[in-house]
Formats: sequence, structure tokens, C-alpha cells
Amino acid sequence: MIITKRHQVYIDAMIPSYLAAPLSRDPRIAEWQRITREFWQDSRFEFILSDYVLGEISLGNKAKAAARLNIVAGLTTVVVEDFDRAFAQQLVVQAAMPQTAFTDAVHIAVCAIHDIPYLATWNLAHIANPRTKPKIELACRNAGYSPPCIDTPQTIMEELS
Repeated sequence: MIITKRHQVYIDAMIPSYLAAPLSRDPRIAEWQRITREFWQDSRFEFILSDYVLGEISLGNKAKAAARLNIVAGLTTVVVEDFDRAFAQQLVVQAAMPQTAFTDAVHIAVCAIHDIPYLATWNLAHIANPRTKPKIELACRNAGYSPPCIDTPQTIMEELS
């Protein structure tokens, strides 16, 4: 019997949102939903989230929020502590992330501090952005942390194939 180690992947709120939503009419979003479903079914991954993600997916329409919460039920959940928020603020201070994206900075901080090697997102504006990723990596290294590999589910699956 061969036992393979599963890759730990932190998911932001977009992942359960895409999983729970009906198929989009927008072809690009529909493709991202399809890829997200494939990613979710991939047994190579152990998905992790934080209580910040739970808070985000709890908002809005009660039935839709319940569907999102049901999807992540049973996943390992990291409780965000003051030190996570403090490092997130450092990401903002060092201009790796904008202040308006503080919650996104918290996701990155949780991954770095808790040594979660991957962060999966479709947020290309602030998190998986080619212009911000080098700044994020530098800020993590300067703080003594290994930066997470931040990418879309598609890129993470391709990288580990």
C-alpha cells in the first residue's frame, strides 16, 4: 500500500462560493467554477480555512450562506489570533497589500505563520496578482516566514501534476 502525503491548501472565501453557486452565465466564471469543482474533488489536497473565511461565507442570503458553510463543514479551521492580524498589518505597512484588502492580508498571514504551503484563490486583484506576489514573498521572508505559494486552483493542480 502506497501512502501519499496530501498537500495542505488554505482556501479563501471564493472557493466555497464558486462551489455552492449555480453555474454562471459568464463563460470565464463558469470555467473557474468547473476548475474549482475538479480541484475540490482532487484527493491530493487537504483543504484548510480560517474563521475569517467562515465569517465571509456566512454573509448574505441565509440559504446560500448555509450551502457554503455546509461545503466546508469538517475542514480544519485556523482561529485567527492577534499575531496573525499583526502580521497582516505588516503586509499592509510594507505595501505588499492595500489597506482595503486587509482580510486578504489576513489569509496570507495565516498561511505564512501556520506554515500552510498553498493558498488557493481566484482573487487576481490582490492575492494572486503577479505584481503583489513578489512583495508578499519578500515581506514573509523578512518576517522569518516561508511565503505560501499563492495561486488559482488551476495553477496549483498543474504545478503538482
